[in-house]
Amino acid sequence: MSLPFRKIVDLAVPMTHMNTPVYPGYPQPLRTTFSTLRDNGYGSYVWTFVEHTSTHVDAPIHMVEGGLPVEKMPLTHYIGHGVVLDFSKKPKRFQIRKVDVEKALKATGHAREVGKGWIVLFHLNYTSKGSTPEWMEHPDITREAAEYLIGLGIEAVGIDAPGPDHAPFEAHKTFLPKQVVIFENLNNLDKLVGKEFIFVGTPIALAGGTAGITRPVALLM
Repeated sequence: MSLPFRKIVDLAVPMTHMNTPVYPGYPQPLRTTFSTLRDNGYGSYVWTFVEHTSTHVDAPIHMVEGGLPVEKMPLTHYIGHGVVLDFSKKPKRFQIRKVDVEKALKATGHAREVGKGWIVLFHLNYTSKGSTPEWMEHPDITREAAEYLIGLGIEAVGIDAPGPDHAPFEAHKTFLPKQVVIFENLNNLDKLVGKEFIFVGTPIALAGGTAGITRPVALLM
């Protein structure tokens, strides 16, 4: 029996021992051996990392006192119709405003549809800059742009950059109180521009987690 999609696109950045781009001040992920196939008959590792490492999704509790943790969010916030807004040609620290989002949505042909059940992804092309000083010079989603998307009723946003903003983190503090979760450090969004797809990004169910690592995929229709 054939599957109801024609292709799967991997949107994750692999987490690598002591060699993963991390937010300034965060420790590198560390992998140590717990058991080996030769000595124990089975191999396994112990990993140590900050929740907000590599490709992950921020839950409301990350910046909202009493907010929902990652495992308590309804799964509908992690899976939905996906659309990519292309901002890959914008200069560093570009401020993405409501008018920019409206224009980008119109260009996708989905401006009338995007709302409940949708996940909006921002293609900035900064994941590829992960080992360079430019990585932290990505554009920001402004408060007015975030409020506009919230008004549409979307479930989540995602971005191929360390985050959707810089300090004082206005996008985080606008999206998360409204239970719009934020996927960060996505990959391969260039392959989804202009495409019809379902986004699947269910995270690890860390009890009380402020975020959860995930390996999101796009199911191309």
